[in-house]
Amino acid sequence: MAIELPPPPPPPNGQVLALLAALSNPNPTDHSRHALALQARDDALSSSPEGYGDLCRNFCRVLGCPSPQNIPLSELESFHNSDREMFQRCCGWIPEVVAAGDGGAASPTDEDLAQRRRSGMVMWNTLRQMAGLLLKNALVTPPLPKNTPTDALGRPLPGHGGRMALPPDAAAEIKHGLLRCIADEETAVRSSASTAIARCCTAAVALGKSLGAFAVKQWGELLPFLLQCIVAGNDESATPAEDAAAMGALVTLRKLLEDIPNCLSRDAPASSFQDMVPALLRSLRCPSEGRRKEALACLNCFIEPMPGSLVAHMNDYLGGLSALAADPSPSVRRLVCQGIVAMLNSRTEYLQPHMVSIAEFMLRATADADSTVALEACEFWLTFASLDEDVMGNDMMEMVVSLFPRLLPQLLKGMVYPPDKIEELMEANALDENGGADRNQDMAPVFHKSRTKGHHDDDDDSSDNDDDEMDDDDNEWTLRKCSAASLDALSGLYGAQSILPPLLPALQEGLGHTDQWVREASILALGAIADGCKEELGPHMAQLHPFLLSQLTAPESLPQLRCISAWTLGRFASWAVDQMHAEGGDTSLVGRVAEALVGRLLDRHKKVQVAVCSALGVFVESAADLMAPYLDPIYRTLMQALQMYRTRSIMVLFDTLGTMADYIGPAIGEGNLPGIYVPPLLKHWNEIAMENPFDRSLLPLMECLGSSTVVIGMNYQPWALETFEMAMSTIEACTLVFAHEEDALDADDEMADPMICAVDLIDGLVEGLGPNIAALVCGSSRFSQTFPNVLQNLAEHIIPGVRMSVFALIGDLARQAPALIEAGLPNLLSEAVKSIDPTHPAACNNAVWAIGEVCVRCGENSGPLTPHAPELVQRLIAMLMGNMLDDDGDPVTVPGLAENAATTMGRLASVNANFVAPELGRFLTGWCEGMSKISNPIERRDAFQGFVAALRANPQSLQQAGGGDISGVMTSILFAIVSWHIPQDDMSGNLLNGAYGFQPFPSEFGELLASLRQLVLDLKTSAGNSWSQIESTMPVNVKRLMKEVYLI
Repeated sequence: MAIELPPPPPPPNGQVLALLAALSNPNPTDHSRHALALQARDDALSSSPEGYGDLCRNFCRVLGCPSPQNIPLSELESFHNSDREMFQRCCGWIPEVVAAGDGGAASPTDEDLAQRRRSGMVMWNTLRQMAGLLLKNALVTPPLPKNTPTDALGRPLPGHGGRMALPPDAAAEIKHGLLRCIADEETAVRSSASTAIARCCTAAVALGKSLGAFAVKQWGELLPFLLQCIVAGNDESATPAEDAAAMGALVTLRKLLEDIPNCLSRDAPASSFQDMVPALLRSLRCPSEGRRKEALACLNCFIEPMPGSLVAHMNDYLGGLSALAADPSPSVRRLVCQGIVAMLNSRTEYLQPHMVSIAEFMLRATADADSTVALEACEFWLTFASLDEDVMGNDMMEMVVSLFPRLLPQLLKGMVYPPDKIEELMEANALDENGGADRNQDMAPVFHKSRTKGHHDDDDDSSDNDDDEMDDDDNEWTLRKCSAASLDALSGLYGAQSILPPLLPALQEGLGHTDQWVREASILALGAIADGCKEELGPHMAQLHPFLLSQLTAPESLPQLRCISAWTLGRFASWAVDQMHAEGGDTSLVGRVAEALVGRLLDRHKKVQVAVCSALGVFVESAADLMAPYLDPIYRTLMQALQMYRTRSIMVLFDTLGTMADYIGPAIGEGNLPGIYVPPLLKHWNEIAMENPFDRSLLPLMECLGSSTVVIGMNYQPWALETFEMAMSTIEACTLVFAHEEDALDADDEMADPMICAVDLIDGLVEGLGPNIAALVCGSSRFSQTFPNVLQNLAEHIIPGVRMSVFALIGDLARQAPALIEAGLPNLLSEAVKSIDPTHPAACNNAVWAIGEVCVRCGENSGPLTPHAPELVQRLIAMLMGNMLDDDGDPVTVPGLAENAATTMGRLASVNANFVAPELGRFLTGWCEGMSKISNPIERRDAFQGFVAALRANPQSLQQAGGGDISGVMTSILFAIVSWHIPQDDMSGNLLNGAYGFQPFPSEFGELLASLRQLVLDLKTSAGNSWSQIESTMPVNVKRLMKEVYLI
């Protein structure tokens, strides 16, 4: 079938050709001409909607013009007059141009003309590509009208209008022109047009009005035209032009499906969208590798939205994958594997009937000679191990187990570095041996770890990921990494009983192999199964553990072998620690591991430094205070390493020091130990800060000092003033940088990280020194006077992370040294209340916690809180009742915030019950729910004390909360009281009706218990006849609890 192309556009004008010639700027020394051309382009685009539309139109006309011969001579004359050299390069072959040439020159031969034409068309097509790029940029980022006032980010100031919108006639012409270009015979032109279409359709989703004409819903002819081209190309009698159009359409469709699959399926004409899947399936049989690849890529993109047409043709799609499984093209085979993995991940039900044959194919593909195919196939096993158990089913589980004798040795093979990577690593080893400069991949980005107070969600703490060191230290996802991750996941899913029998023979052979690279991969595999098979590997560890130590310490070991041995020792750290406690265990094992790791800390190879330092940190997490006898040599060696490490190594060293503080505890501050490591750290900080106070290697340094100050406590005093003043200097330097920002919105969290770390370090000093921090601050000649103002400025800071840290500091100062914040307390409280905003959960959390600590410090003095109480109560109510909304008006749920709100509400009520009591009926049940989740006993006590006081001040709130039916309200209160007796490690339902397992009320809170007993008695009295109904719904163990503890 013939393709019905949109009508051809008019030829471009000479001015746009002159502009393109100037922008191409073949002369690298003529920068001024290029700059003038850029200015001319920007002026034309921003002059008016008509000027914007006219230039975009002409860009599109150039893109769609197959030859300069199609342009009138009058327009070519402008091109000639602006840039004769470029004109001759593009148009010197055109007969009219040749005829108008210099009369004294000899006429060119036919061969000369043919050569001119070939080179001229190459240059012309380059200009067409440039026009396409400029068109795409102009459409996707519409200009602001000229002279529109903007901020530092180029955004219009409020009240000064929006961006340009194309006039309708210009948009219509451009859309037609881009569709024509999809079918162009030039690959580069088709690519430019397809990118412009996809980017415009994607941008239209966000930009709306200014790009509305390019929204899929408003471009009704887009998908039908793509379908028409694909169908025409599927015809056996398709012409080369139709083949080219089909390829352009497939590339365009693939880009659209990658960017906006759901929008396309929702807004495109339904008939065309439904017909697209059969057309793509037919394209899978095309002799062109490129067409097969693009068609399959498109079909794979349909898996997530799963339109009805793909469901209807699912068997044909799976058949198409099967037919292409042995395709000669690695790119096609890779996409076959990709499609199967996508189906397994989100549409497993369609694969289940064919799982045996699919798994066999994926096993063969995992061994494919092409590493990209093998990697995509290996993803199948990793994805399978990540499925929910109810999705897998026993049949699938057993089927995959049956493949383990072949699969697991293949995964082990996949972990061996390929020859080209080995060659690269050997070169890097030689470079390290000779003290080579750091590479880009050594310069890993550094991010500050936040300090959150009170209750918060720990699940998102991904700061310590020891798996990062199981491989070479680049970020590329490789077959080696995927094989190791798959083995790790499968061992976790199936356990040792299924994993070890088929794996151990190959593993033992690899561990004893003479080739160090094979041995290295086998040690990686051993580390990968550590979590899933640790207990069953116990009998073998008596041989394996010394072997790992020998591979780490042997002088002839490759750096990569030393790295992976360190990582695997870290994976088995808990086993080594268990030996210390086991009957007849090796009590010297922790010391031997520590000695081996410390002995490698001064390795010359950066990778080994990183791996060993990381492994030491992992080992410390398991051994904790068992490391205390070895701290002196460890710290001395680490300080030696501080002198020789660079870049990533030194940042991992700081992380390890922080881990030692967090897990070993006060032992790191005993005797002379702090004198070994604190002065060198401060010296290093001072030296780096003198050159660049914003050096990001200082972030983990400040973090490790912050952790250390907390556990060293008063023994840190000799260095406390220096530490405080260096931290304050960092805050001061950052404040100056922010003050010179033209627009505060230009700032980001990364700019503020040094300031945040410095605030956290001061907070560590507060926690470590306790009340003595007041004397320290007052003893600072540089900062004693400015400290309160610094706190105020930080509390007002635009960066949420800064506010988060300073509210943690303010809360701790309220506990330890309230005099330091007393003068500025009104403003600090005002800023804290403003920061109770769910848009920034961490800052919100710490602000609530800090206000609660201030309440505790106030005691019965309600004066400082009175001006802020009304707004504070309203914000806390929203947190307790789940009514917090984000900027878009959507509900926000932040783990831990309700518990913190319940605590602070109780502390506020303890200061003055009348702050809370009048509104109690609105949030009583939410408060009860929040209190029942508080884990810290002190915070729970404070919450309940305030609750009882508020309820005593407003007993009518029971009726208000229940809308006349108080039984539900009383049940909420009783459940909150019962939560005191629920063990933290037993939240099962059997606790209520099974064997009696409630724990006694904490004896240290006897006064609160008496208040709660009286409260329960009063509730029973006020309930009257309703109490029998309430009691009848109580589980049997709750009835017993009420009788035995609360005397009801």
